[in-house]
Amino acid sequence: MLTSRKAAQAAVTAVALVGSLAVSAPPAAAATTAPSCIGRMVTETTNGFDVLLSNNCSGTRSVRVVVSLAPDSGCYKLARGASDLYIYRGVLGNYDRTVNC
Repeated sequence: MLTSRKAAQAAVTAVALVGSLAVSAPPAAAATTAPSCIGRMVTETTNGFDVLLSNNCSGTRSVRVVVSLAPDSGCYKLARGASDLYIYRGVLGNYDRTVNC
């Protein structure tokens, strides 16, 4: 009976640890989606994908490309009318979304 109690305590500790990891989301997951005036043209390539970001908003905007299963892009500061190209090279990552930063 003592070993089953220790097993139960270990299980509770493991669940608590996993739960605390799930609650602490990365900063990009908490960021809001970029507005619709930010253009995003995603092109699949043989080595990954490219995202052409364009600012059609009335002012300067800062955005980040969120990549699933890989690190996200840096923060792109785009003046009104400007565009920039994010290039991802890898086999695991997929375009997820574009968020404010």
